[in-house]
Amino acid sequence: MKNLVLSVAALSVLLYTSCAEKEAKRIDMNQVAQFEDSTSHIIPGTQSIHTLQLEDPTEFKLIVGSPSFYTADADKKQAAAIRTGLMVLHVLGPDNSIKNATLVLTKKDNDNQEKRIPADGISLDMKIDSLKKILYPAK
Repeated sequence: MKNLVLSVAALSVLLYTSCAEKEAKRIDMNQVAQFEDSTSHIIPGTQSIHTLQLEDPTEFKLIVGSPSFYTADADKKQAAAIRTGLMVLHVLGPDNSIKNATLVLTKKDNDNQEKRIPADGISLDMKIDSLKKILYPAK
């Protein structure tokens, strides 16, 4: 009887931990460096890059200063945002907690020490939710 109770207790703990929602991971400095290295290959004329992860770890913003790309047409900007979303998913892997990711283009070349979206920022959805469904389909 004692073994049965212990087995049920162990099984309950195992089921609880496997069903519990995963704790959201924060982005580390190695990942930030990968974002910075890769973004300039996606967005022409990149002069500054700033990763902004808000208090909500499911939200992510990448602020890119590119005066030349800032004036590109909307289709090119959105295509760059989606390619950036693919890169973000590649860097973070399939178990990331990001649900909403935004590429913010600015014509300013700054380091964005204020940790906020620049006044001239153009926000573009990286389509992370759709990309995750394509790259990591439910099994």
